[in-house]
Amino acid sequence: MSIELVVNNTSVKIKGAVPQNVIVILDAYMSYVHQGQQFMARKNGYGWDGRVRLLKNNSFPVGLLHECEKVFKNNNIEYKVTDGRGFVKNPKSLEISKDSDFKPRHYQTAALKAAIKNKHGVVKAATGSGKTATIAMISGHYNVDTVIYVIGVELLYQMKETIEWLYPEMKVGIVGDGKCDIRQITIATIWSAAAAFNKKASSLDSDMTSDRKKIKKQDKEAVRDMVSSAKVFILDECQFAAANTVQFLHKASVNASHRFLFSASPWRDTGDDILIESVAGRRIYDISASRLIREGFLVKPKIYFVDVPPIRNVGSNYHEVYRNYIVENEERNELIVKSAKKLLAKNKRILILVVRVDHGIILVEELKKQGIVCDFLDGQKSTKKRLQCIQDMKDGKTEILIASKIFDQGVDIPELDALILAGSGKSSGRALQRIGRVIRKFDGKEISIVVEFMDNAKYLRDHSNARMNVYRSESEFDVIVEGPKDPDAYVKNKKIRWN
Repeated sequence: MSIELVVNNTSVKIKGAVPQNVIVILDAYMSYVHQGQQFMARKNGYGWDGRVRLLKNNSFPVGLLHECEKVFKNNNIEYKVTDGRGFVKNPKSLEISKDSDFKPRHYQTAALKAAIKNKHGVVKAATGSGKTATIAMISGHYNVDTVIYVIGVELLYQMKETIEWLYPEMKVGIVGDGKCDIRQITIATIWSAAAAFNKKASSLDSDMTSDRKKIKKQDKEAVRDMVSSAKVFILDECQFAAANTVQFLHKASVNASHRFLFSASPWRDTGDDILIESVAGRRIYDISASRLIREGFLVKPKIYFVDVPPIRNVGSNYHEVYRNYIVENEERNELIVKSAKKLLAKNKRILILVVRVDHGIILVEELKKQGIVCDFLDGQKSTKKRLQCIQDMKDGKTEILIASKIFDQGVDIPELDALILAGSGKSSGRALQRIGRVIRKFDGKEISIVVEFMDNAKYLRDHSNARMNVYRSESEFDVIVEGPKDPDAYVKNKKIRWN
């Protein structure tokens, strides 16, 4: 019996008898080990083996079609593809307004061409590359029903402003922040889109900027229609495509033949990267921060790792260690305050990023004791307050802005030229996203300074080393390690020398 791959907009069905050894290979490609599986007991070899499988009942997500074809070709399996996706043909593309004074950079044009050629895929574009404009260009090219999904309310308005700037004749819709204005191109928070299906959106992360204003009951049907009828599906910050919420929206987008995912870091450290690929397929375009620095589109960062002294009996688990060594560690917090004061003396505009809200509150109190004008921004603040805090920093009314993880992705303040990473963590994706906050070009800005910490405590030492290795993977990132690498050789009160 011949084998047929029947493709629709969300999945692929294998019809025909596939040899068992090939099924085993496919299963290996289309599965991953669930985090924490090592703690799951199996009795007498029975029970779940800890692998999450995307190949079920001879069906798999559409984004993995290329993986299936690769396996079939490598194993000399004859097959045919019946592709039922209704790709947009000869679109009546919009033209970028001459009044916008926007001239696409060469790599933005290349990313657009890659999207048109491949019809779907993942675009990796470093923070500061103009990712929002590239998304707008793709939307304008197809000029059909399109939904652009974002993870935060700030991104909702930022995306709308950019698209309408490039295409003034196109009024862009919004679904989120309590609003429901659906247009041909609509930007939606994943929270509001999922809520229309009565799905409780996963938090994605412990402190992302959730859409706190609920969608109105009478708007739910319209939003469901928007999701299901869109021909183009675009997700910003696609590292969150693995979240159950986004996976649901992917499956509900039954008419979206074109799917594009964007991020500066389209991967995850939890081993489930295949869930990103399952939505849109392979990476079709890639531009690194180092290339953008060499070409003059971004500024070079100098990343200083400040050594932090060890503490005895810091805790028995990660939560205790983090609280005692990071949040409530007076000596470490003093290093943060000293770093901030030195940067202020150099007339730097400073962003301090924390992981936990209680840490941010402590730092605000310490900085205000020094007479420093600062503000703290976290996910609990209203949209109006968050946007005002951002504007105050741009206008120079705030000397230092402290923010939780809501600032890790998307928020654009090119005026920032100094960053203090006061928290800890091992996420390689977040590490690059955070550096991206301060390497955007701005008048008079030739270099940016980043203050990191080499934490000498269990768990945290490995995390510091992991972040350092990520930074060193970018050839144009200048990484300077202050203090000894051996915790036992720590010299107290070692001076921080910055040039």
